[in-house]
Amino acid sequence: MNGRQPPRAFLILAVLVLALTGCGGGGNDDNSAEKPEDSGAAPANEVVMRLVAYRPEKLTVPAGTTVTWKQTDAGFHTVTSGTVAQGAGDVTTSPDGRFDSGQIATDASFEFTFAEAGSFTYFCAVHPATMRGEVTVT
Repeated sequence: MNGRQPPRAFLILAVLVLALTGCGGGGNDDNSAEKPEDSGAAPANEVVMRLVAYRPEKLTVPAGTTVTWKQTDAGFHTVTSGTVAQGAGDVTTSPDGRFDSGQIATDASFEFTFAEAGSFTYFCAVHPATMRGEVTVT
């Protein structure tokens, strides 16, 4: 082996290791806080970024609704409209320019108003292999 590894594969591996390292520990991860019957449940137009995931991953709202993404993880995430293609050891992002939050720090949020009906996919530009979501507008 020549000791060289393609930079993209190394970056993906490093991101996955960091993401998994930061995901551990001590809480109740049964998603009970996300159930609508619980008090303090997130509003129907809110997505929480937690444990390197969008929660909920899929959301349906009527046209004219402003959706808020709240970032609760350490580090940064983005909300970038577009698609992700994942192959063997490779992740390719295709932003479509509809919306892009830029980097969102811990405890910050991003809002976007969906004016027309359709299906809008998005991903985190920092973690595209694991963080993907979709808003369906009726």
